Amino acid sequence: MKIITTLLLAAAVGCAAVSCQKKTDVKLSAVEDTKAKEMMQGVWIDDETQEVNFMVKGDTILYPDSTSQPAFFKVVNDTLVVGEPPSRYPIVKFSAAILVFKNQNGEELKLTKSNSPDDNAEFEQHKHQPFAVTTRQLKKDTVVTLGGERYHCYVAINPTKYKVLRRVFNDDGVAVDNVYYDNIIHLSVYRGAEKIYSSDITKKLYASKVPADFLNQSILGDMNLSRADSDGFHFETVIGIPEATTSYVLDTTVSKDGKIKVGEMK
Repeated sequence: MKIITTLLLAAAVGCAAVSCQKKTDVKLSAVEDTKAKEMMQGVWIDDETQEVNFMVKGDTILYPDSTSQPAFFKVVNDTLVVGEPPSRYPIVKFSAAILVFKNQNGEELKLTKSNSPDDNAEFEQHKHQPFAVTTRQLKKDTVVTLGGERYHCYVAINPTKYKVLRRVFNDDGVAVDNVYYDNIIHLSVYRGAEKIYSSDITKKLYASKVPADFLNQSILGDMNLSRADSDGFHFETVIGIPEATTSYVLDTTVSKDGKIKVGEMK
C-alpha cells in the first residue's frame, strides 16, 4: 500500500550507507503521513450497513453519537492512530474513497467516503454535548434516633461540570471516549440545631478503597443512610462507571463527634 509520501521515500533512498539507512528507518517510524490525513477528510460510512461511522475534520475524528468525544488522530506507517492514550488500527487498504482497517479484534472494517449532504447534516444535529448521568439536584432528609437523641441527616447530590471520560469500543470495534458529568455530594448531620458534620464530598475521598483506573472513569453516584450505631451514622455510598454493570458500594461513616471515615459495607 502506497500510503507513505513520495518525499519520505526519496529521503530513505538518499541514505546509501547501512548506518544511515538504519537511522532513517527509525526516524520514519515516527513520521506522520500528512497526505493520508488530507485524503481522509470527509464523512465515512460503513460499506455493509451504510450507516455513518465518523467524520474526519482536520486532525479530529467526530462521531454522530453525542456521547462520544471527538478524538485526535494521525496516520503513521500504515496505521490509524486514534485518541490519547492511543489506539492503533492497521490499515489494510486506503484510497480517496475506500478505507479498510482492522479493529481491536483483528476484524476488517470497510468504510467508503460519503458524498451525501444528508450524512453531513447528521453532525450538525449533534453538537457532542456530554451526557449527564444526573441532570438535577437530589435531596434526602432522614431523622434518626441514637442514644435517646434525635439526629437529622441531610444528603444532597449535586451535578457538576467535572467531566469523566470512559473509553469504550463501538459496534465496529473502534475506541471512542464517552464523556459524563461527575457529582459532588453534600453531607450534613445535625443534633437538633447543633451541627455535627457538614461538608462537600467528592470521589477523591474513596481513593484508598477504589483502584485508580476505576476511579478515574467512575462517578460518585449515590449516598443513603443505612444505619446508626455506636460508631456513628453509616451512609451506603455507590461509586460506579457510567453504563457499566460494575460499581463499588462503600460505607461512609460520620461519628457523633463529627469525624468521617470510609470502610467496607458490612
